[in-house]
Amino acid sequence: MYSELFNTLDKFVLLNSKHKEELSNLLQLQEFSKDTVLLELGEVANCLSVLVEGSVRAIYHKDGKEITSWFGFDGDFISSFYSFVSRKASPESIITTSDCKMFSISYEDLQFLYEKDSIWNKLGRIVTEQYYIEYRERILSLQSMPAAERYDDLLSKHPDILDKVKLGHLSSYLGITQETLSRLRASRENRQRIYNKML
Repeated sequence: MYSELFNTLDKFVLLNSKHKEELSNLLQLQEFSKDTVLLELGEVANCLSVLVEGSVRAIYHKDGKEITSWFGFDGDFISSFYSFVSRKASPESIITTSDCKMFSISYEDLQFLYEKDSIWNKLGRIVTEQYYIEYRERILSLQSMPAAERYDDLLSKHPDILDKVKLGHLSSYLGITQETLSRLRASRENRQRIYNKML
């Protein structure tokens, strides 16, 4: 399990054995069954996690409808980042969509690491920058991309997402109806069949 964790972190900064030991002493390995609520709407997020096995989704409600705001898969950081950083109420709930294993660190312990060594500040800055970029890309795709482009863009980043999430959750994430998603899937599969015949 620790190897999966440090493989994820090494993508951002290279940690030496001392750093890994420091972090390991503050981490908690948590296991959750499917459909566990990790964070309730309105709660303050008190931990930041790295998902090493499984999948989660974040949801909020608008006009009486449940909307999926993001998904988390193996190697992703999991938290309501707004709540975790600001110490304010979370605008979303986070729920497991499969059995999950994750390493978590509390807000207080993370602040302790920030004060102890600049490497942790660097890691925190890079992760925050990545989160902001992904957030902006998500907003821009909803505002400017046609539904078909949003769907194709998502599959290019997560080719196996259809095997991991329910279609209803995926359609709400894309901002389309489930019927529209079904048409997009059929159209893409048809294009793929035509392409394969041409090879």
